[in-house]
Amino acid sequence: MQARSTFIILQVFDLMTTIAAFHAGAFEVNPLVARLTLEFGRIGGVMCSKVIAVLIAFGVRKRLWIVNVFYSGVVIWNVIVLFALWGQHH
Repeated sequence: MQARSTFIILQVFDLMTTIAAFHAGAFEVNPLVARLTLEFGRIGGVMCSKVIAVLIAFGVRKRLWIVNVFYSGVVIWNVIVLFALWGQHH
């Protein structure tokens, strides 16, 4: 249960930091998510990718901790990008 809760929290953080990065001028580098943003718009594409991620992750419950480690890295990367973009503007 804790791994699921952590996963959901990480998905929310990824969504929030990705949207913030978009507003700061960043672009999506994940090819699948980039394609989804072309089809559904930036926010719609990212939201769609989150739904896909949740469906996939809940199918691999025994290895969900690995997915959580990966998404922790994604959120950290998003924060680094945000600070870099913020530093360019100031």
